Amino acid sequence: MKKKITVEAIRHYADASKDPAAIHIDPDAARKAGFERPIAQGMYIMGLAHSMYLSSNPAQWIKSARMTFLSPLLSETAVHFKFESMGVDIEVTVTGENGEVAARGCFSVEGGPDSE
Repeated sequence: MKKKITVEAIRHYADASKDPAAIHIDPDAARKAGFERPIAQGMYIMGLAHSMYLSSNPAQWIKSARMTFLSPLLSETAVHFKFESMGVDIEVTVTGENGEVAARGCFSVEGGPDSE
């Protein structure tokens, strides 16, 4: 599943989460920190993973989750989310446009046909 990480979405998440870190919303601050453009918040990416998975599996719900962030995701980037079912655990891999794995994680689910 693909999703474009937009500047607007990052700003909305910054407002909602009360995360005013400049590298997420200010292009100059992002450049000073070594990034071409503002970067997405890790929890925004995790939330997207949950939302995208649940939109395809509406009978399930997430009981627990963990994610490791390996590299930043720049704004205005298409991101690929790959989900692999391991019974009640769903492994997720988030890959940027350049093919680099940006995050990896797992969440446990209940409900639906794959639950035990």
